[in-house]
Amino acid sequence: MPGVGAHPDLPTTLVHFTGRPRGPHDKPPSFAKLTPEERMIRILIEGQLRGTRVFGASHPVLCFSEPSETARRVMLRDGVTQRGPYAPWGLIFDRSQLVAAGARPVLHMSSAEMRLSDDWPVQMRNRRVRYEPGSSDWLHEREWRICFGPEDTPHLRLTRGLLVGVIVGKQGWVPPPAVTVVKDRVWREPVEIPTKAGGVTRGTMSIKMQITRYRYSAAADQLARWWWNGEDLIEDGVFDIGAQMHADGMDEEQSVQSVHYRP
Repeated sequence: MPGVGAHPDLPTTLVHFTGRPRGPHDKPPSFAKLTPEERMIRILIEGQLRGTRVFGASHPVLCFSEPSETARRVMLRDGVTQRGPYAPWGLIFDRSQLVAAGARPVLHMSSAEMRLSDDWPVQMRNRRVRYEPGSSDWLHEREWRICFGPEDTPHLRLTRGLLVGVIVGKQGWVPPPAVTVVKDRVWREPVEIPTKAGGVTRGTMSIKMQITRYRYSAAADQLARWWWNGEDLIEDGVFDIGAQMHADGMDEEQSVQSVHYRP
């Protein structure tokens, strides 16, 4: 699997998992109400990661993990805490480009150190994670963050070379398109409609145009796909979004015109 550098504990890629194991009293944020697969679909269709506020942060951040190749398999198979394994849905990012985008490892600090650094600039404050062995220990997440300030747009575009692969939980998985149906009434006008008795009756003709829009996951095109089979990460080809559109027989936009008569 791509992502291992010269040092066995310093991978050349980082991972953003779209789901995480949670404890019985760990209330998920609003964005986590989607399943990990649904979040993956939304991210790939939008072509961006949206920042969100996490516990202890005053402004949105983006979170990534720096597991080695072996650690990724442990996280997916067994988990690294009593909460259990991670869901097998994740985005793989090139480390050097992620660093260029502003990602850095979080700063693990004691409660006293947290208080001493409360006057730091917001981006630095939001990189801090409390570390008190026995009560607050998140070292296993090997977390990195991109921290946004009050004037920043809190998102990261998934550009080519930055996003280098996707971990999926189903062999051969492809992200389905987002489908939006828009009904536009073009016009209405009075008409005379023949009756069975040979006369006419006045009515109204409505012409409606129904437009169906299909938005495909362009950000995933030609990316490597890695399938978690329950025991190992297996190379599973690449995404071919053009071929997916062709197989679906869909354009990005199709329209259907319908005419209705109303007496």
